[in-house]
Order: sequence, then structure tokens, then C-alpha cells
Amino acid sequence: MRFSGLLLCVCLSFLLLASCSTADQDPAGVPAKPGDEQAALKALNDINRAQADFIRRTRRYAQTTQELIADRLLTTEPEAEGYRIRMVPSPDAVSYTAEATPAESAGRHFFTDKTGIIRVETGKPATATSPEL
Repeated sequence: MRFSGLLLCVCLSFLLLASCSTADQDPAGVPAKPGDEQAALKALNDINRAQADFIRRTRRYAQTTQELIADRLLTTEPEAEGYRIRMVPSPDAVSYTAEATPAESAGRHFFTDKTGIIRVETGKPATATSPEL
């Protein structure tokens, strides 16, 4: 009876230690949070919609998200937890690209442009030649 109790304690201790692994933690010891993919996709769709409205009104694409906010086509800067959302205009304002890059490089990366198609890659930046989502 004593041996089975000791074995149970050892097994429970092992499980406790395994669940406290630092593999899912950043260097400060804080558990890493997965990126919010749905929020990242919504942010890119919001940019696409706002840019489509903007070009209909002005015959050019907005150079910044602030320009889209000023025209009330976006309410705030696009954001998603665990993702960096970035819009890059062309110098002549005839196109734009937008990217959602995960904080963890192994996550899914998203890309879109004036076509409105969202493209995806896993573990590397998505581009105009990446597979459609």
C-alpha cells in the first residue's frame, strides 16, 4: 500500500512539472498567447473595405490608416492581439498591401492587397503569390 501511494505521488509530481514547462513561455516567464487570427482577418477585411470605399470617392488609395480614419472609413487603427497589422501604400497611390504578422514567427501570416483576396502562409510572411485563404 505504501509503494502505490509513493508511486502516485511521483506520477502526480511528474505531471505537475510537465505542465509547468517553459516551452510556451517568453523569456520573462509569461505564458505565450496565441495570436487572434479571427481579429487579424477582420482587420485586413476592414482595411480592404475601407480602401475600396476610399478609391471610389477619391480615385486613389489611402496612404495611411489615419487617412481612412479621418474619412470615417475606419473607426480605429486595425489591431489584433498577437499580431502586427501593417498597411503599405504604393508611392503613386494606385495600390496598397496589408499584412498581419504574428508575434510568434511560427504562426500563420496573412497578406492582402487591392484585389481583396487574403493569402496565407505558415511560419513565413505571406505575399501576393501565397495560397488564398
